[in-house]
Amino acid sequence: MKPHTEGPWYVSRLSPKVHHTMGGLYTTPRAEVVNVDGKVIPRLYAAGEATGGVHGAVRLGSNATTDCIVNGRIAGMEVAKR
Repeated sequence: MKPHTEGPWYVSRLSPKVHHTMGGLYTTPRAEVVNVDGKVIPRLYAAGEATGGVHGAVRLGSNATTDCIVNGRIAGMEVAKR
């Protein structure tokens, strides 16, 4: 093992949960919410369990935490640009 002496460090406490969301808001790769006509809704972003379509018709439950963190970060960066 090699000591990790450089930061910053981020920690997330994880524990198994029974959860599953199929469907939800459709988003672009920039976390923008898309309406039923396929148009981006200005200034509306979403990430995590509120979204759908990222993993197709089925998703692996083990991906949920990473999906929420990564897409939440993307949404936050996009909002901050505006």
